Amino acid sequence: MNEAERDQEFVRLLTCQQGAILAYIRSLMPGFAGANDILQQTNITLWTKREVFELGTNFKAWAFAIARNHVLDQRKKLKRGNWLVFSEDVAVLFAEEVAEEDFDHDLAYRALELCLAKLQPHDRELVQKRYCESVTLEEYAQELDRSAGTLKARLFKIRAGLRRCLDRQLQHVAS
Repeated sequence: MNEAERDQEFVRLLTCQQGAILAYIRSLMPGFAGANDILQQTNITLWTKREVFELGTNFKAWAFAIARNHVLDQRKKLKRGNWLVFSEDVAVLFAEEVAEEDFDHDLAYRALELCLAKLQPHDRELVQKRYCESVTLEEYAQELDRSAGTLKARLFKIRAGLRRCLDRQLQHVAS
């Protein structure tokens, strides 16, 4: 496998595990608003250390170990700032429970793809711009000559519809 193919496989693994890694981080830091920041730090570390990872081994376990280190660093910073944090033992118990969850993130991703495909083209484009291209609502509103508030309300309805669709898709698979 050449380097480009290896990187492509690594990106696939990383992408498939994003939800699980974020859930793991949140289980270690319940209620912490910076969980997405820790996820980004984890992603950067995973990417910079990608050559250390041996394809075919347990990517999720490796990613969780790196995420845990970032969480521990953040917890030290919070303790210095007199923030209330769970003891490390309690946090580890939460994390172990999430790590052992048998939630099929690949299945959820496929269900999301099906639900996105059912959206009207302009709604799908709004989701794409906002979440895949990280365009702000204000920027996209200017592009469309509409108000950001209108797009925000539309995005809220789209997300609610996607949630219902996902629930139906996942229930259908479970039954």
